[in-house]
Formats: sequence, structure tokens, C-alpha cells
Amino acid sequence: MDRVSFILANANGKLLDVGFNACSLHDKIREKFSSEQIFGIDIVIDKKYKGNYVKASAERMPFKDSVFDCVIAGELVEHLKKPELFVKEAERILKDAGKLIITTPNRKSLINRLFHSYEAPLHFTLFSREELFKLLEKNNFKVVKFTCFPYTEESSSGSRHKQFFFLRKLLHRFLPQCLQENMCVVAVKQ
Repeated sequence: MDRVSFILANANGKLLDVGFNACSLHDKIREKFSSEQIFGIDIVIDKKYKGNYVKASAERMPFKDSVFDCVIAGELVEHLKKPELFVKEAERILKDAGKLIITTPNRKSLINRLFHSYEAPLHFTLFSREELFKLLEKNNFKVVKFTCFPYTEESSSGSRHKQFFFLRKLLHRFLPQCLQENMCVVAVKQ
């Protein structure tokens, strides 16, 4: 299983893909779910996307309360200056027991400790596992699944270290979870 498979296996119902315009994740979501189920927001929207797509910020989403079954934030929260605003918005727009799926770099991964590779100009907020859990729990979410995956070309299109993805994938198998790279969380609205 990889990051995309994890997201697809845990997503359901009427879903919102936040920051959908980057990488290929949204195309995989469109392959699995019907266009009536899928909504997307981003600050930039490619002209190829028609229908349920809105130009908006993740920190202020233009939807009514309790309308979605699932909110997906794949490699998004690290790009936000105020990720807590996003989590509060996700809690507001999710139905009771709705799922928030987040993938984000692990600030305490071995790769980041050695190379500071996640400390990029567009990464405003990095989390450790504990910090991410605390943010979610503070905002009425309960973490029900947590795992980590190695970064790949698909999940890290802006990486400066693409030539090392094979080695990172191999290293991932031997590291304890606290030192692995790409955190993937499913949290349920309480």
C-alpha cells in the first residue's frame, strides 16, 4: 500500500479534496468516485476541472456546516500558515462521524533530521506525530488510523532529492515509525 491507496481505501461518501490541483492524487480520486460525490477547492484551479470546484482558501472554506462525509488534505497542511484554521473549518463542514484524512511530512523523520529536506520555502508549518495528534484532538477529532509511507515522485513533486526516492523507500522498511517520512492520518469528527 502507498499514500494514494491509503487515502482511497479510507475515503467515502460526499468528499472534499482540499488543495486538489497539485500532483496526481485528485485524478485517482476521480477514477474511484463519481463526479457527484467529489468536490474540490484550491487557490488555483486548472481549466480542465469543471463542476464542483471552487477557488478558495483551505483556511476559509465556502461551504455550509455538516455537508461532507470526508475531507481529504493530501500534502496540504504544511503549506498553510494557520493549519488550525483549516482543521476548524474541516470540523465545521464535516457531518458527525465524518472523516478527515491528512498526509503530511513528519518533521521528526530521519530524512528531515539529516537533510532538513522538508524545510522548504512553501512549507510554513511542519508537524511531528504528537503535534499533529494534539492539533486534531484539540479541534474535536479522534485519530482512528495512523501510518507512514516513504515519499515518492507522486507525493513529492517539488522535492530536491528525487534521485534518492529508491533509497528512501528501502530505508523506510528498517526505521521505527517515529523516524519515517510521510504521515497519513484518518481522524473522525467527535
